[in-house]
Amino acid sequence: MAGAVGRPRKNSPRRRGSTAREEILDASAELFTTQGFATTSTHQIADAVGIRQASLYYHFPSKTEIFLTLLTSTIEPSMKLAEQLGSTDASAPMRLWALVAAETRLLLSSRWNVGKLYQLPVAASEEFTEYHQQRKNLLEIFRSLAAEIVGEADPRCELPFHIALSVTEMRPNDGVVPAPLSTETLPVTTIMLADAVLTVLGSELPEDRAQLTLAMLADAEQQSS
Repeated sequence: MAGAVGRPRKNSPRRRGSTAREEILDASAELFTTQGFATTSTHQIADAVGIRQASLYYHFPSKTEIFLTLLTSTIEPSMKLAEQLGSTDASAPMRLWALVAAETRLLLSSRWNVGKLYQLPVAASEEFTEYHQQRKNLLEIFRSLAAEIVGEADPRCELPFHIALSVTEMRPNDGVVPAPLSTETLPVTTIMLADAVLTVLGSELPEDRAQLTLAMLADAEQQSS
C-alpha cells in the first residue's frame, strides 16, 4: 500500500487549532510576541507545530505573510463592524462604545497578545502598507465618532482609539485566553475601557449598552458568514 502523500507531520498535533494553518498561526503568535519577529525562523515555527519546514510554505509563502495575517486579524473584524455601525440609527456614543467594546473584546480573546505585534519594528515596514492603511482608517472612524460627541476641534477626539488599544498593556501573554468570546457577556475589562472612553469625552453612558453591543456583534457575524 502506497504511503500517504501531502504534507506529513513530524509528530502528532501539539498546537491549538482545528487546521494546520491555525496551528501555524498559534505557534507564530507565541514566538513573535515572546522573542520578536527577526529572531524567529520558519524552522522554529514549523518545529513548534510539529510539521516539516517545507510543509509550512504550503500554507504561508513566507514568515512575513504569517506576520501580516496575525496583524490583520486584530483589525479586520472591527473594520467590518464599523462599516455596519455606520448604517444604524444608534447614537454616536452608542456606536463608539460598541466599537471600543468590539476591539478590546477581540484583543482579549486570543491566547497570545497579538495586539502588541504592531509595536515591533518590522510592523513599520512598507511590506505592510495595506495594514497601515486599514489601521489609519479604523483610527479615523474612532476619531470621527468622538468628534460627533465633542466637536472636531477637541483634542480628546484622538483618545478613544488609544484607550481601546491600551488593553494590550493590561492583558497577559502566557498562552491563556483572558476572556473567551461569548455571545452572552462582555469581558469586565472591555466594559471598563468602553465606559472610560465616553467618560473622558463627557458623554452619558447609554442604557443597555452591553446587550446592544452583543446584538450588533451577532448581526455582524451573521452577515459575514
